[in-house]
This record gives sequence, structure tokens and C-alpha cells, in this order.
Amino acid sequence: MIYLMYKKITDILCIEDTGNLRLNTQQRMQLQDYRNKQLQQQLTQPLKIEINTFGKPISSQMSFNHSHSQRYYALAYSQSVLNVGVDIEDFSRNVRMKALAEHCFHEEELLMWKKLGEDRTFWFQVWTIKEAVLKAHSLGIRLNLKTLNTQAHPENLEGIVDHEKIGRFYYQSLKLEESMLTVASDKKFEIQWI
Repeated sequence: MIYLMYKKITDILCIEDTGNLRLNTQQRMQLQDYRNKQLQQQLTQPLKIEINTFGKPISSQMSFNHSHSQRYYALAYSQSVLNVGVDIEDFSRNVRMKALAEHCFHEEELLMWKKLGEDRTFWFQVWTIKEAVLKAHSLGIRLNLKTLNTQAHPENLEGIVDHEKIGRFYYQSLKLEESMLTVASDKKFEIQWI
């Protein structure tokens, strides 16, 4: 089971919603503190976090990952699933979709995106899958993204990514009202909203 939290950043940081938040270093630290408090509530002993060789915060007590968009925050954690990754992007985000798709999408993903008339929702689905999978692996974006085929399909928000360098990862994408959120792990999982 992977537990998933989704909240407005303004509710966590008690700041005004300007519609396009740019978090400063202090606010990012506040989100890390918030993450740690949420994780600590699940444990009977003090939370111990270390940084792995790729710079990802990890704990032997549970697997976790968090992400934020311009307006939303997501935290995924599990005490039974070893590797967890999460990514969230707002549909309103201004991004150079065509340039990034041509640079980062696998050939099959690019063809599907073009077949769908360069659909924004599908673009964010592919992007969040890639990010969540790489975060679950701990690699981050240190892999040629064109080689990572999500096999995403606009009508199926669950799938498997196989890659010769990182192995097999399962994902679930969640199309929310204002965001696309994807959770990934190297084991099949269920999501429990908290």
C-alpha cells in the first residue's frame, strides 16, 4: 500500500494563492519540514533521513517521495513498498511542450502525442510518469529520457515501464481537476488517499 496526500501549497505554507507560486528556499524548507512531520506521525521512533548517492532523501523506516507543482503538493509513502516516486504538474503550467516532447519523449510517446493533436493532458501524463519512475529508482533525471518508454495511453492511467538500465516500474497516473499526479514503484501497489 502506498499512502498519498495531495494538498494546496497555500494551505500548508499559509500564504496567498497568486496562481503561479515560485517557492523560495525558506518555503521549500518548510515543505520538507511538513513532509517530515507527516512521516513522523506514522512512526513510533524518531524519523531518520539520510541522503543517498543520487541526492535523494531516504529512510530505512519507510519509503517516501514528495513533489510540488506551482500550486499543489503531493506526498507518497509506504512501509511495505521499497521504492516510491511521485510527481505532480499543474495543467496550467506554461511549458514549451513541443520542444520538450521532441527532446525527452520516446518515439512512441511522441507519435501518440501528435496523434492526439498535441493534447496537454497526455503530455503531462507522460512527463509525470517519467519523473515518478526516475524518482522511485532514485536516479532522477540522469537518464536519456528518450530511452524511457512509458507506454502511456490516454485511456489507461496505469502501466509498466521496462528499461534495461533501471528495470521494471509500475505506475498509476491520476488526472485531477487541475493537475496530473503519478505515483510509481518497482512493485505493484494500491493507493490509499490520506
